[in-house]
Amino acid sequence: MDENDPPWDTDPLWYDRTESGTPPGPILEALAWLFLLAIAGCAGLVWLYGLPNGLWRAAARRLLRGNPADAERF
Repeated sequence: MDENDPPWDTDPLWYDRTESGTPPGPILEALAWLFLLAIAGCAGLVWLYGLPNGLWRAAARRLLRGNPADAERF
């Protein structure tokens, strides 16, 4: 394992890299990177799913902070 390898918590092959012997092959490396890309894609989709709710809450806070004239009715 050298300084160019990714940290263990983001590398699915971290154990294979620390063991002495043959390093992981190119197919296994490609599968590991595809796995990491899939995880990043899922995290992006979760963020995108929550974006409208976050924008709505921010807009509501901004509107109510100004204390509009009819805020008591709501």
